[in-house]
Amino acid sequence: MKFQQISAFKAVIELGTVTAAANYLHIAQPAVSRLIASLEEAVGFPLFERIKGRLQPTSQGRAFYLEVDRAFVGLERLRHSASSIRQQHSGSLVLAAMPLLSNLFLPEALRLCLQQGFQGAMTLQTFRSEEVLQRVAIQTCDIGFALGCEAGEGMSGLRVRCDSICLLPPAHPLAQLHRPLTPGDLAGTALIRNEQDPAQQLLDHVFRQAGMHRHDPIEVSFASALASLVAVGVGAAVTDPFTAHIARNQNEAVTIHRFEPALPFEFLILLPTLRPLAPFAQHFLRAFFELAREEGILLQVEYLPHGEALFGGASPWLP
Repeated sequence: MKFQQISAFKAVIELGTVTAAANYLHIAQPAVSRLIASLEEAVGFPLFERIKGRLQPTSQGRAFYLEVDRAFVGLERLRHSASSIRQQHSGSLVLAAMPLLSNLFLPEALRLCLQQGFQGAMTLQTFRSEEVLQRVAIQTCDIGFALGCEAGEGMSGLRVRCDSICLLPPAHPLAQLHRPLTPGDLAGTALIRNEQDPAQQLLDHVFRQAGMHRHDPIEVSFASALASLVAVGVGAAVTDPFTAHIARNQNEAVTIHRFEPALPFEFLILLPTLRPLAPFAQHFLRAFFELAREEGILLQVEYLPHGEALFGGASPWLP
């Protein structure tokens, strides 16, 4: 099988006619027909049948198309990887991050970088944490931010920890308390839940230990949704301080309080290990930690295995 044959088959399936496929591929209609015929000979079964003058895919043709489509998705990922690699060698900064940080905090850190004189191009890509790890492992980003995972082969970096906080909606009765809030304080308050991630499981355990079996009405998958629900007054949340930053940005009347017992929140800052940490990546990390300090987010940092060597003695998280 040749790539031209597969491309012609895919175009006919998706566009519906040989004429449309020929126009899309910039070749003559007879050439498309010959490519389809030669592909049918190669695979050993008919891909199309003519019904009332129109080509219709056979059941075997439809099954084959599903595999062809998967293969083209893989090719598109290769093109994206090649583009990322090109960018890395042209003085750019490529970030791959989970939605929790890419929704607001990282864009603000990028803005701070620009204000501080950063001259390179910047790319911020949003993926789930599993995909972030893949991007770092294949060396197609400069820095990755991921939740709830361990650094794999081809990557190292930092483990970052902070304490979860309690986020109260506007005009909540507890907003005037000047002490940490406890599970008992929140007994009569509706809480917005994260999906069953490790942080939510730990919070559920804390409430059970306090003798409270909660049945809160709303569960969300993304931090931005949780922040929005608190900002419009649907409920409170015990969450990470970065989500609190999103909520406060949407509504300044939202209040942030310490929560006891302390609940750790952690994520990884991942770096590819096959090249040294570039100066523009160090510049961005300094801006990231500077912004966290400005927002009152107290971060504890430790090296992942082999991470210290990547920084070469630099500590961009220190004031």
